[in-house]
Amino acid sequence: MAKFTHETDIYGYCVLRNEDLDAIHEATLDLMETYGLQIHGKEALNIYAGAGCEVDYENDRVKFPRNLVIDSIEACPAEFTLCGRDPKNDTLVGGKRVAYKNFGTGVFIIDPYTHKIRETTKQDLCDVARFCDAMEACDVFSIAVTAGDVNQKVRSLHEAEAVLNNLTKNFAHDLEGIKNTKRFIDMAAAIQGGYDKLRERPIITMGACPNSPLEINENETSIIKLSAEYGLPIDILSMGLCGGTTPATLAGTLVCTNAEILGGIVLAQIINKGNPILYGTSTTIMDMKTAQSPVGAPEHAMCGAAVGQIGHYYGIPTNVGGT
Repeated sequence: MAKFTHETDIYGYCVLRNEDLDAIHEATLDLMETYGLQIHGKEALNIYAGAGCEVDYENDRVKFPRNLVIDSIEACPAEFTLCGRDPKNDTLVGGKRVAYKNFGTGVFIIDPYTHKIRETTKQDLCDVARFCDAMEACDVFSIAVTAGDVNQKVRSLHEAEAVLNNLTKNFAHDLEGIKNTKRFIDMAAAIQGGYDKLRERPIITMGACPNSPLEINENETSIIKLSAEYGLPIDILSMGLCGGTTPATLAGTLVCTNAEILGGIVLAQIINKGNPILYGTSTTIMDMKTAQSPVGAPEHAMCGAAVGQIGHYYGIPTNVGGT
């Protein structure tokens, strides 16, 4: 466990103490080993089983040996480059570097000409991508607004086209369905001049979101599997709601979040040891009056700060939602 480090003395704001980091790590290993995660997708279950996990195929339950989880954490690169179509926009992540990405995904926009609120379109996405590409403060781009005026079944591909034609920075994209994910990778490979060139300079970062509590659905396991096979960076991002889909306490939520992310990391590292990973979260509380997720709540920032510490503890670059 040489990779796991305590660095809380260098931070200006620490949610967790050194002993808290150790406790969350140990509790997570216990949870993953004794209770496990709900994992969907026959191919993923077979991969876990082949690596030594205890797999209950009837109930889609996977239990993880401690040594496999630790080996997978240690296999993650401590730093790597999020490549842009233009190399001058490459962004190195890891360590104490801080990079910035826009938030998403908006479905309404204030029209810059009429000043009225309306649903977003593919053209809006083109415009926002070009705007963020010109912003020095924005290092990576993700879908800022949705293309609400196209066929929903292939919307993610329309969004990919809009962004790739208007961006020279790294593009982080979440997709629905393995077919669309493969087509998106094909688009990026065509731009780079082939799959080997894309592996050398991955201009895209793939997103996969576990479902709290303690579940990774087949869409996400398929995306993790396909992305790892191509050697693409994967942002495994949990979005629990404290008191709703995760425990009400910060400690309990962090253990749940950690287990979900590590479950995805294990799958990626089994398939391609050393695959670049972003350890991500946009976890916040659940508003008990409205059952909504208040991203601007103080607890959202607290969760982000805590996950940042866990990422440093594991030596894995992190991605957290801002407020």
